Amino acid sequence: MQTLSGSRKIKAADLRSILEYVPLYRDQIFVISIDGSVVDCGNFSNLATDIAVLRSLNINVVIVHGIGKQLKQLGSLRGIQLTDVYGNNPVDDATLELAREVSASAMQKIQEAFAVLEIKTAATNAIRATEVGIISGVDFLNAGRIDKIDFDTLKQLLGLGIIPIISPIAVNRKGKVFRLNSDELAAETAIALKASKLIYMTETKGLAVENEKAVSIPLDKAEETFELRKNKLDTRVFDKVKFAVKALRSGNTPRAHILDGREFAAILTEVFEKVGSGTMIYADEYQKIRPATEADANIIYNLSQNSTKEQNLVRRSLEEIRSKINTYFVYEMDGSIIAFVSLLDITEGAAELASLHVQPFYQGHHVGKTMVEYVCKTAKERNFKTLFALSTKSAPFFKDICEFEEVPPSELPILRQKKYEASKRNSKVFKYVLQ
Repeated sequence: MQTLSGSRKIKAADLRSILEYVPLYRDQIFVISIDGSVVDCGNFSNLATDIAVLRSLNINVVIVHGIGKQLKQLGSLRGIQLTDVYGNNPVDDATLELAREVSASAMQKIQEAFAVLEIKTAATNAIRATEVGIISGVDFLNAGRIDKIDFDTLKQLLGLGIIPIISPIAVNRKGKVFRLNSDELAAETAIALKASKLIYMTETKGLAVENEKAVSIPLDKAEETFELRKNKLDTRVFDKVKFAVKALRSGNTPRAHILDGREFAAILTEVFEKVGSGTMIYADEYQKIRPATEADANIIYNLSQNSTKEQNLVRRSLEEIRSKINTYFVYEMDGSIIAFVSLLDITEGAAELASLHVQPFYQGHHVGKTMVEYVCKTAKERNFKTLFALSTKSAPFFKDICEFEEVPPSELPILRQKKYEASKRNSKVFKYVLQ
């Protein structure tokens, strides 16, 4: 059993969840971008082991590495003023020379880590660069952009069971050397190879806006966040979000992930568990809320049992759930129902949000709030004026997170008041005005 002090352990039981995904990912390509800071962190050998696990499951991997941390350290050590660190600004000759030096060192370290695991790798010059040129009157000197990706060569290496490793240093047709941005390089490689996943390994927990981390986010919302709230993004993920959006917009790569490379088993947790460890940006249908069907009744009933025992939900029989199945909505993630809720007409232009349940493993990941927002939207579309929710234990959730107002039971419609009094649960009543 592998472990690190204070870290999550990989248990034998975890292998079962991994095996569920093996047919899904077999023979697919993952492009994994590893920041220079992650290459130098204490968890890098574990990350290499995780990638070896992916290879053992017949998942093809291409690695793109960064050099930002190493470049800053060497520049400081030698007293050289860098004109650029990450490949976004003009690169003078002195900065380029340091970048070439640290890139070679990082490449060697990565190859050594995989050699220990008996995994074959190849440093490849499959990327051809060209100059950025002059932008708004500024000469970007030795800063480069991608001119061509030789994806045939990359695929041939993958076919031989070899992991190609791509550095952010490339040459043009005449052999002139340029410095590239590794985040953009990874995205363009993923597009060229039609990779099913683009994975950024960095020093953050994922995409967060004002310390609120997104576990999974659709492409449109990620693009909106980047355009409208970029000043609130962690600067370390800025380029990653930008180029992830580009990769997904291409239509060739459906999912991108931003993970903390310092976290033990982060990549395996992200790939083989439904919630994951970082942030996933998705262009395909990964998760959805939909009306429940008759086939969902048994699942809703079974999922509700623990909550009814703890008096979080009113006990409902399977027959009752079946009879009202058209009032339920379910939240699916990769084909599994992880949450459900009911929307009831309680007369007098009012509706009730009832039976909200989120499986414990997914609590704390904004699933409940997403369900409430969906019900509010649906209730408004159905021309209800007011939405009520009754709860014995979730007052902070409805008041602080969902912004419902706590009101006396007397504000409920008359028929619902009678039912409230007959139940003797003394639930707190919350109201949300829709119109």
